[in-house]
Amino acid sequence: MEHLAKIISDLRATLPKRNDYARRTVELLAAEGKNFSKQQVYNVLSGRYLNTDVAEAFISVVETERKRIAALGARATKAAAA
Repeated sequence: MEHLAKIISDLRATLPKRNDYARRTVELLAAEGKNFSKQQVYNVLSGRYLNTDVAEAFISVVETERKRIAALGARATKAAAA
């Protein structure tokens, strides 16, 4: 489990400094009926402790955001070539 906490912490460190991933993680968890505060999410993201529900939701948020950025880049390239 410590290994997973380290991976989550390292993943968070690769993100831009100002982002709303914690808020989106809280919202995703709330949509699943799980109540967590932003502070609890930050504690997981910083590696202070591990909660698999929070870790899974955070990874989902990051994957979705990276797909969105890749799609936006592809659209921008296509628009610039037109």
